[in-house]
Amino acid sequence: MSKLKSFAEFLKQETAKKYGVVFLMLLVFSFLCEIFVFNYKWISSVGSENVRVEEMSATGIKDDGTISGSSASITINDINKEVKYLGIILDNENDRTDILNVTISAYDSANSSSMLSAPERTVTSAARTSQYIPLNFSGEIGSMNIKIEKESNVGVKIEDVILNAKVPLIISWPRIFIFALILMAIYALRPRSCAYKLITDLHSTNQQISVALVIIIMSVIFGGMIKWNSGITDWHKTYEHHQMYYELTDAFKSGHLYLEDEPSEELKNMENPYDYAARYAENVQFKWDHAYFDGKYYVYFGALPVILMYLPYNLITGNDLPNYMAVYILGVLLIIGVMFLLWEMIRKWFKKTPFALYIMMSVVFSAAPALTYAAYKPDFYLVPVLMALVLAVFGIAFWLSAEGSTKKGKEILIPWRMCVGSLCVALTAACRPQFLIAAVFGVMLFWNRAFKTRELFSKKSIRETVAVCVPFVVVGILVMIYNAARFGSPFDFGANYNLTTNDMTQRGFVWGRTGLGIFTYLLQPVRIDALFPFLHDFDKATAYQGLTLTEKLMGGVIWLYPILLTGIYGIFRKDLFEDKRAHRMIWFGMIMTLMITIADTQMAGLLTRYYMDFVWLMMMASVITVFALYNRAVTTSNSTANIINVTGLLTAATIAMAFLSIFAHTEDAIVSTNPELYYGIEHMIAFWL
Repeated sequence: MSKLKSFAEFLKQETAKKYGVVFLMLLVFSFLCEIFVFNYKWISSVGSENVRVEEMSATGIKDDGTISGSSASITINDINKEVKYLGIILDNENDRTDILNVTISAYDSANSSSMLSAPERTVTSAARTSQYIPLNFSGEIGSMNIKIEKESNVGVKIEDVILNAKVPLIISWPRIFIFALILMAIYALRPRSCAYKLITDLHSTNQQISVALVIIIMSVIFGGMIKWNSGITDWHKTYEHHQMYYELTDAFKSGHLYLEDEPSEELKNMENPYDYAARYAENVQFKWDHAYFDGKYYVYFGALPVILMYLPYNLITGNDLPNYMAVYILGVLLIIGVMFLLWEMIRKWFKKTPFALYIMMSVVFSAAPALTYAAYKPDFYLVPVLMALVLAVFGIAFWLSAEGSTKKGKEILIPWRMCVGSLCVALTAACRPQFLIAAVFGVMLFWNRAFKTRELFSKKSIRETVAVCVPFVVVGILVMIYNAARFGSPFDFGANYNLTTNDMTQRGFVWGRTGLGIFTYLLQPVRIDALFPFLHDFDKATAYQGLTLTEKLMGGVIWLYPILLTGIYGIFRKDLFEDKRAHRMIWFGMIMTLMITIADTQMAGLLTRYYMDFVWLMMMASVITVFALYNRAVTTSNSTANIINVTGLLTAATIAMAFLSIFAHTEDAIVSTNPELYYGIEHMIAFWL
């Protein structure tokens, strides 16, 4: 008893040694769960005796068990016994992933006149547990039919069909470790944890090292995830419209802005080359999704990624930068930028924020939706959006950091930081112009200094005024020159000259599309069910009498990313903020979210990657609200437990939804390009299958 008491006292201590011991205990617990919970099939089949089916009527299956065509059928008669598990054992000698879609029907004690058909199941060599199917027919089974659909063209060999299969013990070491880490995170971030006693101060060497480790860990994880959708990572090799930045690189090297490829004479002679149906009706050759103007092809996507990444890489190596690598580099920069931005918010407004809360908010800000969408689809189209997001985040962070003080305590503006912030935000125009809306934060942050204290736009503040304004002027002039040289107008970015599914020159602004866009992007409930990945995409549902451009979507962002609800709550809590600019950032973020949603709907339509245009604004508002709530609770000596619990729950739900969304897309789906990963994760999570 004395040893137990000593151990109990030890667990009450908040020491590194205690947390190490707790993690070892959770590893043991996770291992026990692996044996007795996640391997419930093994336990429930103890005592079963494998009955290998020798006599069966099979069609579409050769004598050696190979399915020759696209489908097959197996009928087993005179079973006359209860069957708890059906084993369909695949030949695992080859290195490929074999997939069979199986539908089981049977006569049982409750259905003697017609077969009861069970839902379709997937049997795959990627998940051994999938080959043992639990059956829940009523009583004894008289006969059984197994309908098999094969996904690939190669022959799949069924090694055995077993009734009342004895399921083997199948240990998943990754699941053990990941489950232990999740439990450890829950324990370490509980309200009474010492993690909340360490206040964020990145002047501390230990905290700097910790932040660096978090960045490295997140970058490594993201680096592995970005290769998950293996089919998409090769699109830059196979699809011409995913090579547009390569073509623009070659154009810049040749000293002109138009692309090298000459448009076909048929395209040049068309009355309306932007008419999608007419192009196909007349069998006109054209470059998909390129901008066509005045007899030349152009790239209407922002040129900055070419200038900063693709062109230097080509000049140094002689090769083209794979798009997914560009996405990875920008993803790492986003992680760094988010941690920089949140630190500046804490330093300026929320000095009592615990380090654990800072890390938690940084992770969820980065993951949803940018990094998780990038893991699903790291293609060419994501590059300019992600670069604009990175620049906007860094720009606002530098603006926040520009307010400093002298050794005597006098508040000053640091010109070089203002200049870098303005440059970053201005450069978004050369990536994705929608992100220029971030400039509003600069107006809001420096309003008082410009129009009340006159620390900007006065004779005494020439350096500061030049620092904040010149980048916008220079970048603006260069972008306008670039636009005018291509399309004859400094304000024409060329998106309307896109050779795509519709005539963008006729799209215009139609109020009838606005409601659909706001509802779909922000408010549409998600589709959730009990089948992995539990979250599913869906087609649009609208009565809009006109062209609606959309892809399959997941739902409104307030459902997809529940942490965003805190930002909405923050709108109504002005009392939380000593510096009203922090509260205005919430308002500005939400108003600009609505503006961008409407703009995207009108200009292009409803596409999943456009979530990145505005979710970061809502995420920033949510982070500010969380920090404000915690700091107010500490200041007023109130309990922080509820804030920690609610924030932790919403953060966990957001990360879970973001992770599952990677697998939920049915367009360019991971299940098609990387079935081994998909089914491996499916059975790791949905162990009951």
